[in-house]
Amino acid sequence: MNKPPIFHEPAVCLTKFGPESGEAASAILARKDWERKSGTAHHANEFWWGIGEKGTAESLRHLIENYKAKSVIFVAVKDQSPKGSIPQQVLVWRKYRTLGGRQNSDIPKNILVTSAVSTKDGKLKSNHFALVCNATAPIRAGSVGRFANSHYKNLTKAGTGYELGSDKRGQRTTSPLVKWTRHAVTPADCDSVIQFSAHFAEPYCAELQDSKRVPYAQVLALNAIKTVGQWLASVAAIRR
Repeated sequence: MNKPPIFHEPAVCLTKFGPESGEAASAILARKDWERKSGTAHHANEFWWGIGEKGTAESLRHLIENYKAKSVIFVAVKDQSPKGSIPQQVLVWRKYRTLGGRQNSDIPKNILVTSAVSTKDGKLKSNHFALVCNATAPIRAGSVGRFANSHYKNLTKAGTGYELGSDKRGQRTTSPLVKWTRHAVTPADCDSVIQFSAHFAEPYCAELQDSKRVPYAQVLALNAIKTVGQWLASVAAIRR
């Protein structure tokens, strides 16, 4: 059996995924794949992946603009057992703007991005962020590539600029990375399996606006979707 290829691009966004809010990762990925399958025209094969921190979003914009990052790779966390309890409510986001922009636009009709209702300090979330991704292959846990963390350092904000930090990922779920070594990555260097991947799509990283509280049961009901038509109708009803 052929081994998956080694990732070697000079810059990348690495995202770790796993269970959330008492749900298995497989259910979350299945909903993201319905997003992808339901897009049309210039939103074909598009899905949005939520991220919570403005600083991460700004670093990703710098990564794209200055290091020409094109890819988002998804790596599973080690512990895939569901934890925590299912929340009663979540926020669903309905509009977006480019980072630093002022003009709000409707999030595409195939997209459903949710978040926790409150921030870590208990305040109602006023904004959220998302990676705008495009993938022609199904979104599901697999083995599409191999990645060597030691060859990539985190792009971090330093004063008014950016610098390369550690090659350790820590607790961050989304990391903008730059290859800092000059030699080729070898099979022995690889320590992570890329489960699935995507390319950035315009506007690459979006700031989300116009949230609405919805019962999480409505989101869970999407797990029974069987057709693209059902997905689009259900998303429209949740966002309405």
